[in-house]
Amino acid sequence: MVTFVFTNPRHHVDMMVPVAKKLAAQGEPTRFVSLAELRGFQTPDLPKLVPHTTVKQALPRWIRKDPSVGAGLEGAGGAAARSTAQKLAWHTVLAPRLRWLLRGSDVVVLPNDAAFPYGQLAEQLRRAEVPFALLQEGIRFPLPTEQAAGAPYGGGGASAVCVWGEASAEHFRKVGANVVITGTPRWDDVDPAQWRARGEALQAKLGLSERPLLFLSNTIDDQGFCTTAEKYDLFHAFLERAAPVLAGRPIVAKLHPRESVAGFRNTAKHTPQANVTVLDGSEPLFEVLAMGQAAVVLASTVGLEALAFGLPLGVLALPKYGHIFEYVERGAAVGLTLDNLARELPALVAGERPRADSFLERHLAHRGQAADRIASTLLELRSRRSS
Repeated sequence: MVTFVFTNPRHHVDMMVPVAKKLAAQGEPTRFVSLAELRGFQTPDLPKLVPHTTVKQALPRWIRKDPSVGAGLEGAGGAAARSTAQKLAWHTVLAPRLRWLLRGSDVVVLPNDAAFPYGQLAEQLRRAEVPFALLQEGIRFPLPTEQAAGAPYGGGGASAVCVWGEASAEHFRKVGANVVITGTPRWDDVDPAQWRARGEALQAKLGLSERPLLFLSNTIDDQGFCTTAEKYDLFHAFLERAAPVLAGRPIVAKLHPRESVAGFRNTAKHTPQANVTVLDGSEPLFEVLAMGQAAVVLASTVGLEALAFGLPLGVLALPKYGHIFEYVERGAAVGLTLDNLARELPALVAGERPRADSFLERHLAHRGQAADRIASTLLELRSRRSS
């Protein structure tokens, strides 16, 4: 039995379901254990997507009735209070429940081995001598939160870390991980051309007369680069300085699922000169990318996805940290700074579609074959355990 554990019903499920389908096609039973409610999400109906799978929820019913209880373990209160709440939740609820739900697993698949409660779960699996594989969930680079905690993503003792490409392999080898370059299943069947019509429909739905500049935010506050208030300040400063440069061209902000739509919309209200729309989160990312003229990111995987959709890419420098990741360093993106937006932004919006094939291959290897490669890796881990 291969068991997949997830919290995010979007990108975690997107990368796990194709692997589960490959296993199911070979007659291999699979199981999903959901921690989605811990992040304030809802567990999806996975049996509709994967034949003959089972789905179990790790949180008891009383927590699932009030998702804010679970989500608060990650996002609410100060660091000390949050740590205390997490320890209590782990020892009293999650540890015994996960031990029961994962019984009979030959291999467990995780999207994370550092963040709560994955770090604790990885330790539990190691003690029980149950092999687990880590599926890389996003681009990797040193995070302030990981450096402060001393627990790097990928350093949790996985039997195999299935990484997206050689760039990720370089990162994970530095933390001593057992690396297998598989690619990511999320990109196995993506054809940007097939999303073009849906992008045009979204543009029309939003009432935009021209293709917008996309501001693709992410949780840089959770990553330790700034506070949430400072992130809003950065967004406000970007809008304020971009508005006169763009001369009416629309800006569309697409957020990470854990970010506050209300918070960003409130920030946008304080910049009335900017023609900005903050999406409510229901629009598929690929639909948004297909609509865009160019994209701006902070410290996010969506930069790779924007490049794969052929969008000119800009990376906005973070105060005290500069341009995150190697987009700018390797020439795949334009480096943006608040002080120089008047010069840098027009060049980005008017820029040619990037030729990013080699950069994408470095980060997104084996497109079209990733699910097969991961499935083979999991079966090999199971075989090693039984031999």
